[in-house]
Amino acid sequence: MQRNCLRRVIGTLCFLLLILAAHAQKYTVTGGRGTPYLAFDNKKGNTSSRFEVYLVYGMDNVEIRYTPTSSTYQWYRYKNKAGVGGDAEKIPSVNEGNTTVIRNIEEGYGYYILEDDAYSKAGGYVWIIDYSKYEFNITSLFVDTQKSGCDAMYLGGTSDIKDMRYVLPDVNGTPGFLEREFDVTYQTMEIPEGDNQSIIPKTATATITGNPFKASLEPPYSDTEVELKGDQFARHFGVEKSMLTDMYQAVAVLAVMKIDTLSYASDVPNMVVKGDSLSAPVEFNFTAIANTPVAAMFNWKIYRKDEGGGSSEGNEEGEENNGTLLRDFSGEETSFIFNQNGTYVVKLTVNDRTGQCQANPPDVTVNISDSYLDVPNAFSPGTSPGINDEFRVAYRSLTRFKCWIFNRWGVEMYHWTDPSKGWDGKKGGKYVAPGVYFYVIEATGSDGKPIKRKGSINILRSKQIQDGIIEE
Repeated sequence: MQRNCLRRVIGTLCFLLLILAAHAQKYTVTGGRGTPYLAFDNKKGNTSSRFEVYLVYGMDNVEIRYTPTSSTYQWYRYKNKAGVGGDAEKIPSVNEGNTTVIRNIEEGYGYYILEDDAYSKAGGYVWIIDYSKYEFNITSLFVDTQKSGCDAMYLGGTSDIKDMRYVLPDVNGTPGFLEREFDVTYQTMEIPEGDNQSIIPKTATATITGNPFKASLEPPYSDTEVELKGDQFARHFGVEKSMLTDMYQAVAVLAVMKIDTLSYASDVPNMVVKGDSLSAPVEFNFTAIANTPVAAMFNWKIYRKDEGGGSSEGNEEGEENNGTLLRDFSGEETSFIFNQNGTYVVKLTVNDRTGQCQANPPDVTVNISDSYLDVPNAFSPGTSPGINDEFRVAYRSLTRFKCWIFNRWGVEMYHWTDPSKGWDGKKGGKYVAPGVYFYVIEATGSDGKPIKRKGSINILRSKQIQDGIIEE
């Protein structure tokens, strides 16, 4: 048992030593101004194929360290191709304990170490670039108005952006280039998430990879200066450059449609709803919420769709499929009363102050139901409050309404003009006697046609009412 335990301990120690050795087999780059920057790593781990690119700022005291696992090793450097058949050359090193160090490093070279003169035991490869020779320098910055427009913004300027080249240690000596990143900041506007009826200011930020003058940016929706900062390597070494454009006059348009109900009896218990249709009349106020003053011209069009395609009366060319044009209005807001049954489409077009860009928020569809009128034949006022104690018609989409109640001798008991209201069975504050009464209704439906109804209504109730009864 002790022997098995000893074997496990020895196995664990060997495993830990292997891990430590693997971790030790890694290049350490020091020197220059600040801390060297690992700009590229092919993620091959601690293997002979690992390739890294380090940036240093200045070559003062730049060194590369490595802790080999073999007593036999040699350092090399290459410029165009590593390995057999390449231009690799041996370079001297010094020892510091178990670590081997190379000095007098030159930028633009790849460095590697071979143990036991075997490429299978290479410690990986590291390429050195002196960033101070490739710093991003910019002398002018502006928004390129020739390329920028409704859908994108482009920057222009005068700058010095040199390629930072490295060579992979493959059989072909494949070149590669580090990609710079630049941060762009400017002011714009946006439609807030979950609220499609407002627009709010926003600070836009974007990261450009590569040449900042070739990348497209989201167009700003407000006049703004644009700041360019970079690159990420300069930021690391504390030499980041920043420049601001002059004020750019935005042209891109952002707009939403805000709808307010001016008049609609939506909570009427005796209104009979039909699907998602509304009961006429309905009055809405439509407001264009846009990125003014960039957005400066507003046009509203309201169409009534005609069954079977119908007429295109009043329409402009290309608008035949929209239906009949009912409203063509220029302004930031307009109101409209929908008092006819059918389907309506509300369209908004917003242009910028130069007429270059346009926004078309989603159309709004309004469905107005056909008319309906149903008259009850009995009610019982005063006996069961809240339950069939008023004479009310069931209706929808009546644009005009009048109703009269008469007794058997033709005396008017009550008269009203709002179909959502009714008669409580009283005259002069007192209940009328039970019995038969007569109604006359004159109304107009959402199709514009008159509706006339007349008939009898029975009041069913005991005569024992505390506030008295008017006898016929």
